Amino acid sequence: MYYEKKESPEPLHSIGAIFVASFDTYSLRMKSQFKTLFAIGSFLWFTGGAYGQTEIKFWLNSSLGANEKNAYQKAAAEFGQKNPKFKVNVEVVPGSETDIAKLMTAVRSGAGPDVAVVDRFTIAQRAATGLLIDITPLMKKEGKDLSQEYSEGPWREVLYQNKVYALPTNTDARVLFYNKQLLKEAGIDLSEFDPAKGPMDPKRFQEIAFKLNQTDSSGAYTRIGFVPWLEQGWGYTWGYAFGGSFFDFANCKVTATDPGVVKGYQFLYDWAKALNPQKARTFVDTYWQWPSVGTLPDAQMPFFTGRVAFVITGNWIFATMKDVAPNLDYGVTYIPAPNGLKSTWSGGWSVAILQGAKNVEAAYEFLRFVAGEEGQTLLVKNASSLPTLNALMQKKDLFAPEYSFFLSLLPVSKSRPPLPVGALYWDKLKEAEEAVITNSAIPEEALKAVVDAVQPQMDRFCR
Repeated sequence: MYYEKKESPEPLHSIGAIFVASFDTYSLRMKSQFKTLFAIGSFLWFTGGAYGQTEIKFWLNSSLGANEKNAYQKAAAEFGQKNPKFKVNVEVVPGSETDIAKLMTAVRSGAGPDVAVVDRFTIAQRAATGLLIDITPLMKKEGKDLSQEYSEGPWREVLYQNKVYALPTNTDARVLFYNKQLLKEAGIDLSEFDPAKGPMDPKRFQEIAFKLNQTDSSGAYTRIGFVPWLEQGWGYTWGYAFGGSFFDFANCKVTATDPGVVKGYQFLYDWAKALNPQKARTFVDTYWQWPSVGTLPDAQMPFFTGRVAFVITGNWIFATMKDVAPNLDYGVTYIPAPNGLKSTWSGGWSVAILQGAKNVEAAYEFLRFVAGEEGQTLLVKNASSLPTLNALMQKKDLFAPEYSFFLSLLPVSKSRPPLPVGALYWDKLKEAEEAVITNSAIPEEALKAVVDAVQPQMDRFCR
């Protein structure tokens, strides 16, 4: 079974007092000199308050989207305005969901931040390695049971050994987006994608998607109806769509070879084979980036430019779409799945206090603001996030109509298992995906390699 096992300088208030005392020792004929000295003392008193601000170092990793960075920066600015005794210094540093080399090096050298944005599914692993501070005592001191304020799934992800190591800031859901114009031009009946009909069978979906493929005179793809691994078409996406399970908590076992997970990876293998793996790779390299999320400007995302007709992505895309593709005629529906299975999964970020933080209590106050109603509202409005606070989920006027389908999926949404090897597991599943979509390994082999790499590491936390 797996058990989730420098102080600020003193204000210069005393300087003003010194000047007042000086006045008492002088005669009244020194009144003019006192006025000058009192003015200087007052100046130093007020500037002493500024010097006495408590600094909070707040790090954002570079893989955050531009709108997400903007929302967190706005939250930091608003917190400072409402709490002038604090000064939040925001810095964007190299990193991603699972790459925290810069953060870890800084923390271990004593030069780390007080607070950082951390991918929520990795919290257990970061806590297990001693990178994060247990904030349970701070919550108890505050006298609030925050577990009742947040959605169950996101809250579960910030726990390790029943202790709280972060606060969840946002969540999301993944769906299939489709370009209505391209489908109409190909003579495809849009009613087939009506969510009221449930998820489309993968075989029927492939028939439609391949009708939209186009090539140039050399045979190179200029448009592909659907690239299953583009954007959010991860192994988790297809494993869940085919009814798979990625971890057995009762027996503390990594289940990457679960039949449903294997079927999901087989779907990727077969689709890549039908496209021709090398030709598909050339296409993605040309129009985005191999294998999934591109680094080209957002306006060049293949779904926005019509290079693909379908893409799996999440609600956060609305913020980007508003900026670079406001007139795109699109629809959303369920991820294709056999037997009408409605599937999606949710991720999201969190804010955590790092070991070695210079101002732990100030950092906690900031944490509560960013992950509270004000901070999460900024994420909803600026980054098209979904909130994790139950109170905000009830504010229907907070969400534009396009959010409704995503919100309806949250009750059935799954998440990546919150494990003390969660980041490693993610990376190994990505390696398996790469092997499968290049047809260099069959799913069973690729996924067995995942188990062989991750289970021994997980065993250290099992008993």
